[in-house]
Amino acid sequence: MNVTSDFELLSVTIQVEGRPDMPVRLVPPQGGGAGPPPPPLVLREGSEFRVRLEFAVGSGRDLEGLRFVDERTRQGVTVGHQEVLLGDYRRGGPYEIVLPPERLPIGHMARDVYQVTGTFADREGRILGCESHSFEITKDWPR
Repeated sequence: MNVTSDFELLSVTIQVEGRPDMPVRLVPPQGGGAGPPPPPLVLREGSEFRVRLEFAVGSGRDLEGLRFVDERTRQGVTVGHQEVLLGDYRRGGPYEIVLPPERLPIGHMARDVYQVTGTFADREGRILGCESHSFEITKDWPR
């Protein structure tokens, strides 16, 4: 998850209005964690959601131009890519960022499991940390 000591990802949470927050179990990309991957988070088609990121900046140095790159794949094909500039941060924290809202697609063809890889990088392009998780779009919320 963390590539350098300058950055520590503390939590990722999916927020949907009217639903309890859904914490993401943090595992390194490409299954580098111990044990089986966690089950996908279940989201209803057409839902509007936000991603909340919580992180700390290590004692090494301040971070300039921190950005978050989110890549989504479905059945091995990239279906979404988003890059968000988070800004500059001094050592310390924790810091909390809520990304702009997104709306999930609607329809039978959209219902599937999506893999998400989130990467944090600084202004120089140095990779600071990565996380991966999955979500499943379904017709209705689970009971």
